[in-house]
Amino acid sequence: MDRFVAFLDVGYLDAASASTLKKDKRKITAKPDEWVGWLRDAGENLPGAPTFLRAYWYDGAYDPRHPNYKAQRSYLDRIAEVPGIQLRLGHLKVKKTPKWHYAVKIALRNMGVDEVQFEEHFEFRPELEQKGVDTRITLDIVRLAQRHVYDAAILVAGDRDLAEPVQLAQQEGCRMILAVPDGGSVAWELRQIADEVRHISKAELKKLFVVES
Repeated sequence: MDRFVAFLDVGYLDAASASTLKKDKRKITAKPDEWVGWLRDAGENLPGAPTFLRAYWYDGAYDPRHPNYKAQRSYLDRIAEVPGIQLRLGHLKVKKTPKWHYAVKIALRNMGVDEVQFEEHFEFRPELEQKGVDTRITLDIVRLAQRHVYDAAILVAGDRDLAEPVQLAQQEGCRMILAVPDGGSVAWELRQIADEVRHISKAELKKLFVVES
């Protein structure tokens, strides 16, 4: 019996979906159980109607010393308990203050805008960078294909570095479907190598995320 899996880069998924929904990324939260249901339905339309095996859910985790660690750990533990999901974690690293922060602050001063009042409506936060997530996705795509664990896969990601592992899986006989939020940014190398590209509509995303007003 043919089987299919899904590989979801949640960092990419959140950013691309927030852009489509025109929301701050901090205002949306993925519903893992709804995503499993969406993936099962998507698999029914694949050639041969393969059986859904599981979804690999990739995200970055805070260091235990980070003040947000406990809250995030509780959220991740709930995801890990959802049937059909296997949680795969990298880690989050705080990047240096983005250069555009300085440019905006200079512009505010030049316009006579009080920076303190401005930050009551917009907070200048350092950016977080995922580490180890792409490596885990790459290893899983290739290793599981070589072991013939799956015959088809739905990949929710946009990084060009994933084009090569996708091609290696295809060489093992696997069909690779790229699924992206409508309007989401995707590296052309990844888009071109995929066997099929499916777009997740704004209406679907509203059902797949908790969206704060």
